[in-house]
Amino acid sequence: MAMTNNQNECVTCNKRKRTYSCEGCSKRFCFNDLTEHKQILNDELFHIINDYNQFKQIFNEQKPTSHDLSLIDQINQWRRNSIDKIRQKANHCIEIIVKSSQTFLNDIEMKFNDLNEQIKQFHNENEYNEIDLEYLRNKLIKIKEELINPSTTFIQPDSQSFINEISVISLEKKPKWDKWEQNAITVA
Repeated sequence: MAMTNNQNECVTCNKRKRTYSCEGCSKRFCFNDLTEHKQILNDELFHIINDYNQFKQIFNEQKPTSHDLSLIDQINQWRRNSIDKIRQKANHCIEIIVKSSQTFLNDIEMKFNDLNEQIKQFHNENEYNEIDLEYLRNKLIKIKEELINPSTTFIQPDSQSFINEISVISLEKKPKWDKWEQNAITVA
């Protein structure tokens, strides 16, 4: 029975023996050197796993940086300033409405008191006619209408904001890879 010669030179010991090909580096090793080559690859994988675990621990312990905290403080200050501006504007508008309403009521009261004095005067002097009564009636109707239908007050939105808007711009670097690629490692 004839035996075929399956012997090649081992890349590590340089002896002609039965060899096995490593699919990663495409080199041929004898059984003993292939075992040692595999152990080297295992050691490298262990180092990568160890580096990964150390980085993972550092990553998990990350807290906001002082720069992040400074940005958050700036946003909170903007919020407080904006709320203060809104509160001041609202108080100012309320003050205008209250003053306007009070002025309106004072004006009606003054007209009403004036009418009351005229009515008393006509009654006390007992000198009045149809024209005077029509005048008093019309004046009373006019005061009632003013009270029932006051001048229109409304809120008009302003198209110009008095609060400066802010935005957060992040210049983060995004990874250029988005899928895993397996590359061979050559060990010498």
